[in-house]
Amino acid sequence: MAAPVQVHIRVPGTAPMPELMRLIQSIEAGGFDGAGILDSQLLSRDTFVTLGQAARHTARLNLFPAVTNPFTRHPSVLASAIATVEELAPGRVKCVIGTGYTSASTIGRKAARLDEMRECIATVKTLLAGESARFGDSAARLGYASGRRIPVLMAASGPKAIELAGEIADGPLLLVGANRGIVARALEHLARGAQRAGRRIDDLEVIWAVGTATLPTTAEALREARPTAVHWGILRWGGYWLEPAGLRLPPLTVPDAVWKVYPDLSHAHDWEAAIAATSFVPDEVVAQLCEAMGLIGTPADCAARITELTALGVRSLYLMPLLTFAPPAGEIAGFRDVVFPRLTAAGLRATS
Repeated sequence: MAAPVQVHIRVPGTAPMPELMRLIQSIEAGGFDGAGILDSQLLSRDTFVTLGQAARHTARLNLFPAVTNPFTRHPSVLASAIATVEELAPGRVKCVIGTGYTSASTIGRKAARLDEMRECIATVKTLLAGESARFGDSAARLGYASGRRIPVLMAASGPKAIELAGEIADGPLLLVGANRGIVARALEHLARGAQRAGRRIDDLEVIWAVGTATLPTTAEALREARPTAVHWGILRWGGYWLEPAGLRLPPLTVPDAVWKVYPDLSHAHDWEAAIAATSFVPDEVVAQLCEAMGLIGTPADCAARITELTALGVRSLYLMPLLTFAPPAGEIAGFRDVVFPRLTAAGLRATS
């Protein structure tokens, strides 16, 4: 029997707290393994408050910020916050730290540099281990470190970031898409970084972030995914990952309407406006980008894609439903009712 695949899902904290708790409970009841709480201080409720409440409203769900960063909270505050949450849910909490995308852009600053990531992750790990960390001329420790292991992962999308994650973190959250070429290239970079620290990929917790939409038809899902596909493949990370994905895009001129979407194309409050702004990209290009980006289609399509990914060695997925300002009700239902039963029948999910 193949090793089971773990499936986590993003929770945007853009709804009132009581609604968020009901949503998180439905995620646990739906059979998911974990929930990552969006951390973007002007878009969503406070991540660590939400994580603390989620810890009290669930019994087995793994919980983590997805993803926090080194600048809206000092590393000492990050260590304190995640250690506090872990007291409420021992053994089922991890910390995922990234460079901070919308956390930075909405307050007019740049995302964290890789040297800042290195320092932050090292400090958080040191404090969680109960050891003293240096802060300038001072040294201090976390007075209530539990001694229990709290994994510290690094979200990474570029080659240098992936190598850094392999070198210093307990594992990466890979924001790169997922198809055969992408998986192979990402693992090359990860292995290179792990080797610098005398480690192997098998020593790391590797989670693959995948854009996700489950709708009644593939055509509906592809239309819904337009803003995220264009954002990923044309405006942001895709520049490096298109080649290993086997994609060559035609010449495209990005219209001004794209830059006017708030806060950005893939986190748009007005999703229909974001879809309209991407009309400059042909349907066939969107379809190719969606294939490289993740799980876009019917629930049955998604189950088939996950089966393909597990054959490439993928064992942990982080679903990123498209909408930031609406709950992922369709994805929860699609995975609960179709995807998980099919994966279980294929021996890729543990029977409960």
